[in-house]
Order: sequence, then structure tokens, then C-alpha cells
Amino acid sequence: MKRKITKVAIIGSGTMGSGIASHLANIGIKSYLLDIVPKELTKEEIDKGLSLQSPVVRNRIASNNKELFIIKAKPAALMDKNSENLIMIGNMEDNLSVLSECDWIVEVVSEKLSVKQTVLKKIFPYIRPKTIVSSNTSGISINDIAKDMPIEFRQYWLGTHFFNPVRYMKLMEIIPCDDTLLEIVEFMKEFGEKILGKGIVICKDTPNFIANRVGVSLGTNIINLMLDMNLSISEVDEITGTLMGRPKTATFALYDLVGLDIGVTSANVVHDNVLDEEEKANITFPPFVYRMYEKNILGNKTKGGFYKRNGKEKLMIDPTTLEYIPLKKAEFESLEKAKTCKSLPEKLETLFEGQDKVAKFVWEHMKSYFINTCKKIPEISDNIYSIDRALRWGFNHDKGPFEVWNGLDIEKYVKRMELENCDVPAWVKEMISLGYKSFYLTENGKEYCYSIIEKKYVLVPVTEKEINLKRLKAENKAIKSMSAGTIFDIGDGIACLEMHTKTSAINEELLEVIGIAQDELNKNWDGMVITSRNKNFCVGADLNLILSFIKNKKWSEIDAVLKTSQDIYMRNKYSYKPVVIAPFGMVLGGGCEIAIQGSAIQAYSETYMGLVELGVGLIPAGGGVKEMTLRATERVKGTDAFTNEFILPYLMNIAMAKVSTSGKDAENLGYIKKTDSFTMNEELLIYDAKKKALELIDRNYVPQFCRSFPAPGINNNAAALMHAKVMKDACMISEYDMHLIERVLYIMTGGNVTGGTLINEQYLLDLEREVFVDLCKEKKTQERIISMLTKGKPLRN
Repeated sequence: MKRKITKVAIIGSGTMGSGIASHLANIGIKSYLLDIVPKELTKEEIDKGLSLQSPVVRNRIASNNKELFIIKAKPAALMDKNSENLIMIGNMEDNLSVLSECDWIVEVVSEKLSVKQTVLKKIFPYIRPKTIVSSNTSGISINDIAKDMPIEFRQYWLGTHFFNPVRYMKLMEIIPCDDTLLEIVEFMKEFGEKILGKGIVICKDTPNFIANRVGVSLGTNIINLMLDMNLSISEVDEITGTLMGRPKTATFALYDLVGLDIGVTSANVVHDNVLDEEEKANITFPPFVYRMYEKNILGNKTKGGFYKRNGKEKLMIDPTTLEYIPLKKAEFESLEKAKTCKSLPEKLETLFEGQDKVAKFVWEHMKSYFINTCKKIPEISDNIYSIDRALRWGFNHDKGPFEVWNGLDIEKYVKRMELENCDVPAWVKEMISLGYKSFYLTENGKEYCYSIIEKKYVLVPVTEKEINLKRLKAENKAIKSMSAGTIFDIGDGIACLEMHTKTSAINEELLEVIGIAQDELNKNWDGMVITSRNKNFCVGADLNLILSFIKNKKWSEIDAVLKTSQDIYMRNKYSYKPVVIAPFGMVLGGGCEIAIQGSAIQAYSETYMGLVELGVGLIPAGGGVKEMTLRATERVKGTDAFTNEFILPYLMNIAMAKVSTSGKDAENLGYIKKTDSFTMNEELLIYDAKKKALELIDRNYVPQFCRSFPAPGINNNAAALMHAKVMKDACMISEYDMHLIERVLYIMTGGNVTGGTLINEQYLLDLEREVFVDLCKEKKTQERIISMLTKGKPLRN
């Protein structure tokens, strides 16, 4: 019988335990969140007459942590707030019997070996044979934790190291112990990739595994170099953030976010468990960091760390005095030159060749990063791609260390390191001597990397079932390539349109491409998937195009573009061959209208969808208002209610430009239907969308045409108008917002017709265009468009 995980127990309800429980709830898996029993009553509990035997007291720690780290978590841990009901709280004395119900048990207690060993012995009698048990430790030996446990336990025991915040961080390190069965490792790898949506890296049982082992030395090296070169905290963060292909939190803001205590603890684990004295020195913080740790100056969790807010002013700590001082801007010639470069290799090369303090800082740091990481092979990994993936997925770096150096002249900079008497690992010099000048290369769409063991390039493994369009293009699977989109053959009679306008926006060229894809579908294919190449699926209409039409008063041209988009989206909706939309990231305005007008949606779980046009003084006119109206009418069927009773929530979606906080929230808002589906792992999105198209074909898919339906009527909009008026009176919306809402409501109720008049989709689409063009002529709409284009944010005029 195939192993399955349907219920999980999590031992430890802190930040990580609660994060894991939340992520399991996001995919519909029930969990028990257990913690220790308090030893003392709080004043509030005493006042209520409670005792240490009261269940509410005994479950207090897990209950409080669920409230703090799950329900009130920022950023949100849950994709759907209702999912909290899948997380049941308890304690480790009264509720251990629930472990026998669970398919997976995760230990997430404090990072102390003795504590973890005690917990395993305590829970062992309650666990069913062959139940998977894992530890979320960030670096303690998996073998050591379970060394006293029987072999029957160790065969199903391993490390599953998530990164914080669990919902958003892609990396999950899997660490087998010496006795873990291979089938259990493979099962957890597949479960992690397909169900949890994680990027899996299999690690050796070495101190801090891969990501934290390399990451710890990154932080300590930067802080020590900062003091050596007399740079400030804010200057270093300006250098070590996005400029170097790392998150905007850079170095010190990242420590504040994660917590300095976590950083110090992670460094101590490595320091206390490695034998190399040079590595011990590399991961030692300067004294001021330990003073901060002792004084509980830990970051955001203590309202002050390397940075602190004083009202609206952001201050940084002075390493000498531990007092807070004003930020200092980094003003260096090499830094300014690097900022003008387009690619990361160009930026780094500019800095490497510079002569000022920043150039020296970057060279010294990157040199150390390169050499120290190379020295970890084969201790922490036998291959370079696992290290690169761990740093990308675990620390949100644009590229891992070997990927960074791959874009540079490796031979040139290795020679420079040798001239500076650096101990470059022998395998790197051997690689160069064998004629391999890069760590990676791509041939025919397939990626290869240098293997230290085999001394040649080997194929980089990819996620099973992933459909990678970049590789398909190299394999000549692109049917038609155009500047705004490419059509691919993804197998089994399914085509895929990949949209790739420069800014993920809809323009006339993209509309033409979608039309070409529809023609291709009708002639040669059984179904089609529509997705995007960019960071976001689609952020809506090209406002520059609309503004140019407005300036030249080309009202008929605006109407014509709208009509084209409406017709194309309706072709998707009513295609006899299924068109599955695969959205992800930002799906805004016209992008949302594309998504909601297909045969079905297969959405990435992190999809942020909404009809946001009112923010620029316009209304959804590619079918968005029409679709929201139809969904209101669908909800009326089988009830005694009137359509206008269901219009209000859909009206408010548009009026407040509501954007979903996840794919599941998009379903709650009515953008995604309950018959649509979600994918947790973005790399599998196209595969799942293709599978959905094939399922529709197997079911002999026929589009459900919308016939004429009764208009809600202009005479039945009083309740919705009253709701909007209350919002205006409460200063939640402006006078012009009220005007825009009235125009949306005019469309949704059917224009000037009375309730019950039969209308159809085309009638509503015509109203959309009418209102959109009218609004383009209004000064306040034009001001809103200009504000968005020049300032990047909506104007509430």
C-alpha cells in the first residue's frame, strides 16, 4: 500500500513548529501542535480561579503560540485563515496518545541535543511502528539525536529542516541518518516537492548541514570585514543587498528579521563541532555582537537590533558604544559604477577591479566566500548544485556561490587569489587545468555542472515531471516565437502559450499573440495552457498605451483595443478545446481577466489576484465586471434571493481593488472557482495545468454557454449604493471613488434597464467599454494614471 501523510504531530509550538503546522494546513493536512505544560500560573489565570490542572492552562503555551505565530503572523502563515481549524493544540503530557494516529511526527523543540534526545524517548512508546519521525534542527547531528533509539526507530528517522518563514521559503533540507531507509528518504523527497512545494536538497549529517554551514560564514565574514575596513552597518547593507544578488534585507536587516540569537546559536553549533581551527576563526563574531546577544538586543523581536526605529527615523547601532546613531549613506565611486551595470557578473567585475574601500571590501568578502565554500566539498556535499540550490532557496540569493562565479573569468580571479597567497582548493585548480573554465554549461537546453568526483561535466538533475519551457525551446519544441509570446508543444496534444511582454503588461502585440495561439489551437492541438515567463503572470493593461490614446483623444482606438481584448478572452472561455490558465505571482487587472475567462485555472498557491483598475480611475473592461456579475447570478440559482443581494461582495472586490493574499484567498474572493485547482510547487505548475487540460479532454469537455439572464436592474441598487455611501462618509473612499463605484454598479445592474430585463454577456461587455472610455475623458482618472506611471502608487484624488 502506498504511503500517505494525512495527519501530523508537531512537538514544539514555537516559530518553526507553528510555521510547519500552518504550511500543512495550507495543503489541507491536519496536525496536532503540542508543547510543554506550564509550571506556574499567570496572574490572569489566578484571577480567573484556574489551577495548573485546568486544560486551558495545560495547553496555554501551544494555544498562545498558535495565536501569535499562526493566526496573527506577519507575513501571513496561512493561505486561508479558515485553515487554522486544521491545527489542534495540546500538551506533551495529556495528549501524547494522538501520536498513534499520525503518519509523520516532527520534533521542533529547542536546539539542545539533550532536550531532543529526551523528547524522542518520551514519545517513542506512543508511536506506531514504521511512522516517519523527523527533526527540524538547523544543525545538530541527526545521528547523535537518535543514537540511543532502537534500529526500528532509526530506519524511519531523518532530518527535515525547513526555513523561516515556512510558507514562503522554498528550501527543505533532508538529512538521513546512517540507518534511514532509502525508501523513506525518497518518499519524503517526493512529498516535499509535490505536496509541500519545497525545493529539496539531500544533505550529509554534518554541522549545520549545507545552507546554514555556508550562510553562517557569510555573515561573520561580512561583520568582521566591516570593522576591519571602518565601514558602517548601513553602508554594508547598501553593498551586500540587491547589488550583490542578495535580498534587500542584505546582512544586518536580515539578522534583525531572523533574530541575532538564531545567528549566534547557528554559529556556535558549527564552532563547537568542526575541527578545523581556520573555520572556527571564520565563524567567530566580533565581541560587540556577543555583547548585543548578552544584552538581549536581538532584532525585530526585541524592538531593536542592528537597527532601531525612533518614531519615523531609522537608526543603526554603533558597534563601539552600542548606542543608536543616524544611518550613513555609502558614497563610493566603484559602488556608483556597479549600480549602472545590468548583470550581476558585470557588477561584481566592476567592484573587483575598483580601487576604493568598497571595491576592496567586496573582493575580500567574495574571495573568502568562494574559497571557504569550495573547501566544504566533499565534506558537506559531493556536488556543487546542491550548495547553489541551498543558498538560493534558503537565503533567497539570486544565484548560489558557484553560479555567481560561473559568470566571471574564474581562471583570472583564481590566479589573483594565488598571488595574494590564498589557499585555493586543489580541485578548483585541477578543474581549470583540465580545460574546464566554468562550473556550469548549457547544451541543447540541458544544464551540466562540473563533477569533482568524475572530473567532467555531468547532467544537473531536475524536478521529476517539471515542464521547463526554456529547455523545450532549446530542443526545438517552440512552435512559434514572437516578441510578446511563444507557443510550445508540451506533449500529448497540448500546446502552451508563454506570454513574455517586457513588463508583464497587456498590449496590442500580446493580444495578437493570444489570437494566433487560439488559431493554432483550433487547427492542430487538443488543448492549450496559458502561462508567463516573467516574475509575475500579468500585471494588467499597458497604461502607457492608454495614456497615449488619452493625450491624443483617440477614444475610438481605446474602444477598439477593449473590444479586441474582450473578444479574445471570450474565445478562451468558449473554446471547445480546453484552455487552462496557469497564473502565479501578481495577476492584476487585465491579467486577472485573462485568468478568470478560460476553461479552468491551475494556479500556483502563491497567486495574488485582483481587479485593481479603480486605483487608476478606470474599471475592469476586459470582461472583469461582466464575470463578477455572472458569478453573482450563479449564486442566486436554487435560492429565493435576488441577484442584487449577491452583487455587493463582488462589487466590493472591484471597489476596494482587493488582491488575494494567496491562491486559496482568490477562491474566497470569487476570482477562482471551487472546480479550479492549485499547485504548491511552481516548477510543476505547467505539468499540472497540462494534466488538467488532459482531464477535461478525457471528460469530453464542452464549454457551458451563458444564456440570457435577468438583469438586477438599476431600480434595485439602493443597498449597494448605501454601503458605498457609508464608506465615503467614514472617509474610507473619496468622492471620486464613489463616482467610480457608481459606474461599476451601473454595469453590474444592467445599465438603465429595470430588474428582470433579460440581458447577455455581450450587453455587459458593451457597457464596460462605454464606461471605460467615458472615464478616460475625466481629469481625475488621467491624474490617477499619471501618478501610477510616475510614482508607482495609486492616487486617491
